[in-house]
Amino acid sequence: MRVQAVHASIRSRLNRRRLLPVLLVLVAVVIAGLLIALRPTPPESTPEEKAWPIQTTVIEPASRSPQIRLLGRVETPFRSTLSAAVTADVARLVHLEGQHVKRDDIILELEDDEVSLLVDQRQADLAELESQIAQERNQYDADRQLLDREKSLVALAQRALDREQRLSESNLNSQTRLDQAREALQAAEISLVNRQLAVANHDSRLKSLKAKLDRANALLAQAGLDLGRTRIHAPFDGIITEIDVSPGERVRPGEALVSLYASDDLEVRAQIPMNRIPTIQQALANDRALTATTRLGGVSRQLHLTRLSGQVNTGAGGVDGLFRFTDNAPDAALNRTLDMTLELPAEPGLFSVPVAALYDEHTLYRVQDGRLEALDVQVMGDRFEQDRQFLLVRSDRLRDGDRILATQLPNAISGLKVSVMDGATDHG
Repeated sequence: MRVQAVHASIRSRLNRRRLLPVLLVLVAVVIAGLLIALRPTPPESTPEEKAWPIQTTVIEPASRSPQIRLLGRVETPFRSTLSAAVTADVARLVHLEGQHVKRDDIILELEDDEVSLLVDQRQADLAELESQIAQERNQYDADRQLLDREKSLVALAQRALDREQRLSESNLNSQTRLDQAREALQAAEISLVNRQLAVANHDSRLKSLKAKLDRANALLAQAGLDLGRTRIHAPFDGIITEIDVSPGERVRPGEALVSLYASDDLEVRAQIPMNRIPTIQQALANDRALTATTRLGGVSRQLHLTRLSGQVNTGAGGVDGLFRFTDNAPDAALNRTLDMTLELPAEPGLFSVPVAALYDEHTLYRVQDGRLEALDVQVMGDRFEQDRQFLLVRSDRLRDGDRILATQLPNAISGLKVSVMDGATDHG
């Protein structure tokens, strides 16, 4: 019995040791729960909506002209390559590449010895023909005078033959004398026929000689032209772009000698976008002046569109426009490129806004009561003022004095709260 009691006491102590950690855990849980339940509750706060800082511009409608930026190239319809007309040696160069020349100025000279000899030959041929014509006229006068005498000789020979025939019938002369009389008559008749033929052919011989004379005159004139062409003259006021020969070089007809272009007839060719062509064609058809501006040598120069090209080049996105300077053509090297701004016809009711104000290519945001309002607009073109680009837009919902968002916001959306910063701009 005593042993059993000892065992029971030991088991009791072991059970108490096992329950102690459990009790400690339960006490800790209870204490933590009490602390959580009794902690102070923080005051609730409502988050404020952020106002995005922006810049705006105030707009107003007006009649405005869209503009197009173009890249032009200086050219001219009057560009010539002068070639040799004769075979000769180059004597000297009077002007060189890049120099200005006036109309009829001598650019280069060819040796003229050979051509001068040809001129002398043509003059001799002409003098010979003139002499032949004079001889023909003198011969004609002589033939006419001799023709009457030839007729008289025939009549005399005929009377002599008649006399000899009568004597022959009376047996008073010989057959020989009769034959001689017949021979004399035939000779006189032959001479008369030849003289008549000479008189009759006078006009044809004279025409032939005159035709040869005309040919000789033409050949002399041609030789004179060739002599003049040994001096190569400028066909217009211009600038020399290329010299193809040197002194002492032998040239033949058709060989290029010098190239130049007219400095007073410069044009600027620039490609105009295809979507603008109908507007420009309509303006040209109505004789409305379309002007463009460019800068040359630090000076602003004005040009006017004269015509459109008759073709569209392969791979081009527009049609070439041909411009001429309004004032005297400036000194500009051929093929020089120019930045140009073309002024299109004005359109009423357009609003001018900064480029940064446009979203998604057709959306503006108006500021109403501190929030953004999206508006669909139609972009009518560009406008460049003081090296800044503006967009010309149209919309039935825009009003005079509207304040438009001019800042690019990545999260711009209708209803977004904004705060207009100081320095907002007004742009009419």
